[in-house]
Amino acid sequence: MISSKIRIKVQSVKSVKDVEGRELFQIEFVEVRQRPPVMMVTQPDVPEEIGQMVVQVTKSFQNVLPGFGRDVEQGKLTLVLSGDELESFRLKPYPNQLYELAITDGSLQFAEV
Repeated sequence: MISSKIRIKVQSVKSVKDVEGRELFQIEFVEVRQRPPVMMVTQPDVPEEIGQMVVQVTKSFQNVLPGFGRDVEQGKLTLVLSGDELESFRLKPYPNQLYELAITDGSLQFAEV
């Protein structure tokens, strides 16, 4: 049995209509992963105390500047579902809601985080 679990976040929820005019929900999910740690190295001829200070200052800037957050997001899955299908998955999606998606032998299971 092959199984995989990923953390996903609701990026957006839109109301759309199909060719027959039925109301559907388009839900876009992004995968959320932790950014790998950045390794900082200073020049060997720099005193150790100064090197540590430079590393700490650089890390503090990375936490403040946009785009350097702890998580990385990548587009992963878009579902277009009717209201009944949405209830079958037990989904009540709203933007920024986190789920754990388990993919097992061709089935999808959503668990709210």
